[in-house]
Amino acid sequence: MALTDEEKRRIFEEEKLKKEMQGKSVGVSVLLSVLIPGLGDLYCGSWIKAVIFFVFDLVSFALFFVGIGLFVYLFVWICGIISAWLSASKSGKRQIRKVEKSMGQGS
Repeated sequence: MALTDEEKRRIFEEEKLKKEMQGKSVGVSVLLSVLIPGLGDLYCGSWIKAVIFFVFDLVSFALFFVGIGLFVYLFVWICGIISAWLSASKSGKRQIRKVEKSMGQGS
């Protein structure tokens, strides 16, 4: 039994909505930030936060020669992990609101 054009369109729209509602993976985001602070935010699309963390990475690396770089880097590293976790968890909610808004306007 073949699907009608209306059924095909409905299935296509449902699949499209499923993809749009998916946020970024929290696990991937955190893992990337464990490797390099700021990389998880970059993955989630938070470009400004990613650049800020990359700058703090460079500053903390420069401070290694002064002797306090390790403490600064640990602080930046922990903050980067938390920031990536928050960015990834918010990205799913943002996507759902975006889809709901587009569905409301389309009706």
